[in-house]
Amino acid sequence: MIGLLEIITGAMALGIVLFGLSQAWLALNYQRSKDKNLVTKPHAVWSGALPKVLMQLPIYNERYVVERLLRAVALQDYPHDKLTIQLLDDSTDETTDIAARVIAELVKTGVNIQHIRRKDRGGFKAGALQAGLKLDDSEFIAIFDADFIPQPDFIKRIIVYFSDPKVGMVQTRWDHLNANYSTLTKILSFGIDAHFSMEQGGRQASDSFINFNGTAGMWRRKTIDEAGGWSSDCLTEDLDLSFRSQLMGWKFLFVESISTPSELPVEMSAIRSQQFRWTKGAAEVGRKILPLLWSSKEPLSRKVVGSFHMLNSWIFPSVCVFSFLIAAFPFLMGQGAEAAFMPIGIMLLLGTISVVFAYATAQTHGHFKHRDSNFIHAIYGAFMFMFLTSGLSLHNAIAVMQGLLGYKTAFVRTPKLNILADDHKLTTNRAYTLKFLTFGFVLELLSMFLFVGLALHSLWFGHFLLLSVYGYFAAGYVMVVYFTLEEVITTAAHNRAQAIA
Repeated sequence: MIGLLEIITGAMALGIVLFGLSQAWLALNYQRSKDKNLVTKPHAVWSGALPKVLMQLPIYNERYVVERLLRAVALQDYPHDKLTIQLLDDSTDETTDIAARVIAELVKTGVNIQHIRRKDRGGFKAGALQAGLKLDDSEFIAIFDADFIPQPDFIKRIIVYFSDPKVGMVQTRWDHLNANYSTLTKILSFGIDAHFSMEQGGRQASDSFINFNGTAGMWRRKTIDEAGGWSSDCLTEDLDLSFRSQLMGWKFLFVESISTPSELPVEMSAIRSQQFRWTKGAAEVGRKILPLLWSSKEPLSRKVVGSFHMLNSWIFPSVCVFSFLIAAFPFLMGQGAEAAFMPIGIMLLLGTISVVFAYATAQTHGHFKHRDSNFIHAIYGAFMFMFLTSGLSLHNAIAVMQGLLGYKTAFVRTPKLNILADDHKLTTNRAYTLKFLTFGFVLELLSMFLFVGLALHSLWFGHFLLLSVYGYFAAGYVMVVYFTLEEVITTAAHNRAQAIA
């Protein structure tokens, strides 16, 4: 029994190590490309008449940000007769009335904005995008979610990359409107910056698959059509279409130098919702696309890196299972627990160093204005982000398993509250509050007590190797529980204020 426990725990640790090494490999490729100044540049300048562009804005219940979005896209420095803007509005609240008022005002100034409503939310975001395409014949499609504010020169800067007829999609970098709003937003911005530097940049530098991130990018219409269009059978419809398109030979580009400001979620419930959709969607795409990838004629290297790309979310079940298996060591092995853990701990150390290196490289080499070249600061940020993701490992592991088993759930949007720097808005902009005291939170609370207790037990008996592991997971669950309870207190304050009013 004990031998089996060690074998399974070691297998989970190996999964963590492989994830870490894959991230480190991407970071090395990204670092080399930055050191050699291999910046993604347009194939040539755009010649001839400017092409027709469709800008799609899929929204659902966005009362706090829809006006901000519409006024931003109306400022696009592109000929009005060449640009069509579609507000794909599936809202069921006052968002529609706000949008109609703003659109009526903008149309009078010559901006071509169409307010498109569907009978139902069939297919969610993918369904809305596909429905919009049927109403327009533009050659290029730009897509922005409600929490983004595209720069006026976005289309002019990005369209030149399509002068290469092989380019089917260009993804730009996300920037942050409220990265310094709180500790939580600082941690989130750190992780997202790593994706839009080390991961996307590393994959591009190694000629691997990259992906459209659902927003702040532009597609060639022909690419979408040839790949079969948007599909709602995966929650991450962007990742799904990205792989289908590239498997057909289309070239994708990531342009790190072009960015679009966006709003980070400021509450734990919103982060849970977002993380659940991303991790479950990635697992769904892996189940759907991996057979197509491995039966294709792609080079082996692209198949391997592409597989790691789609299987990234599997780090959460690995971490979750590993943590609870290692929690059993003191109960089953007594004083021999640390000695039994030693070889696994050495292996785990390799994975940890690899992940920290990858995220630190992203922070010190990334193309963003708040980049911190101090490697010590980058290491601190990496651990803070790793603590948060370990605390969410149980939550996200459930999402991955649902994706693997084909269990269907609705597309739950991440609430956008227009929270930038005004603390008072967090108590007033509460129309889209999600559930936070769920059964999953109860499990996280119990896990926190478990790992805090195990850390204290290891400290008492001088098992410092086990202490480092238990302390790591304790820190993750403490962080998640703290931010959840903080949201509970804020919501309670809002409810009291509403009752008084």
